[in-house]
Amino acid sequence: MSNQSENKGWLQRLKEESWEAELLVSAIAIYGSFKLFDIIGWTANFFINVLNPSQYYIGYFITFFGLLAISILASMFVIHFFLRAYWVGLVGLNSVFPDYSIEDSAYSKIYTEKILSILPKLKDSIQKVDELCSVIFSVAFTFLLMYGYIAIFSSLYLLLFNLLSEYVNNFILLIPAFLIVGSLILQSIITAISNLKKNKEKEKLQILNFKIVRFVSMVSFGPFYKSILQVSMIFGSNFKKKKSLAYLMLLFLVSGIIVTSVQIQKTNIFYLIISTKHKFFNEHKTYADYYKDDNKSNSFLLAPEIESSKIDSNVLEIFIPIFKYEEKIREEFCGAFEKDSKDSKLVQREKEAVYLSECYKKYHALSIDGEKIAVDFIRYHNHPRTHQKGLLGYVNIKNIADGLHEIKVEKKGQEYNFLEWTIPFYKISKN
Repeated sequence: MSNQSENKGWLQRLKEESWEAELLVSAIAIYGSFKLFDIIGWTANFFINVLNPSQYYIGYFITFFGLLAISILASMFVIHFFLRAYWVGLVGLNSVFPDYSIEDSAYSKIYTEKILSILPKLKDSIQKVDELCSVIFSVAFTFLLMYGYIAIFSSLYLLLFNLLSEYVNNFILLIPAFLIVGSLILQSIITAISNLKKNKEKEKLQILNFKIVRFVSMVSFGPFYKSILQVSMIFGSNFKKKKSLAYLMLLFLVSGIIVTSVQIQKTNIFYLIISTKHKFFNEHKTYADYYKDDNKSNSFLLAPEIESSKIDSNVLEIFIPIFKYEEKIREEFCGAFEKDSKDSKLVQREKEAVYLSECYKKYHALSIDGEKIAVDFIRYHNHPRTHQKGLLGYVNIKNIADGLHEIKVEKKGQEYNFLEWTIPFYKISKN
């Protein structure tokens, strides 16, 4: 009994003194969670570069929900920081002024009594705010485990699918995805039916629901499934006692959506969903992405880049990014490069360089004001700022009249252009 009382006393002291650590961890977590937005931006660019455009919507799903999860996480930590700071203020006030006072009030007795009738007790407020702060960390890290595992698992599955698709039938590779989606649908249906009031005492149905939930949780959350179920069951089993926590969860969701709507503008996530249906870059509009002097903050190029919208020389320099997924399209268009085992590695590299240079010319087409032009391309491996692979080309515009012009860049496939951009520029001759 004495050991139990000592353990309870230690736990109680830990609860009472944990606020200092919570504030410190919360401040660090706010900084760390906002840094995670950079990872989402990098992931979106990675998917744009690697995935075939037909799979962009999967990349969009992964990055968008990852961004939403991090936004909710960041919102939780910010809300926690302010709530805990407010709690510290309430505790400080309570130590000086244990309760409201009518006799010592600076206002009239009638006014003071009326105001106090609509205000909660100070100790009640301290307890409620403390309860809210205490649960935020568990919820925050549960969200992180859930969405983090789902995002990583989905990304690995997608990359494995692409690696094995050349050797294994796509239908076989999709079987795990069908099983997971089917299990989730089945769980939703069985859970909804088993939670009906008339079915809560049906033992076989409840046991079936338990088995399905456990299986789906193991598949969905991997090694973290028990930790996630533990936290969710603590909330679920105490829902009737602490309904106010449900409103807190709603606040997290709303604030997370607001943060997501702000942060998504700083990434290329929209490219993953828009470019699967229609052109991301409208040929009747101009974009800062096209011009080197306007896109200096870009860490990833989605379009070709020229020096400026105003060209005052006789040569126009253009950089055309080459995405990783183009390798398969290039092989379909130009045929695969075949190595000769008799050649040395140096000779093989030289032959491959010639093959690539010729192929780039075949599936890249440039035109100015609708007239096709020849371009001298340099195999340019890395853009100096974004470090993307691409082609550096020079266009002779000496004989083009001063004024507004358009240069069109097309990446040709077997049946249609899989990418194309129209870049306006204004030529001015030097005096």
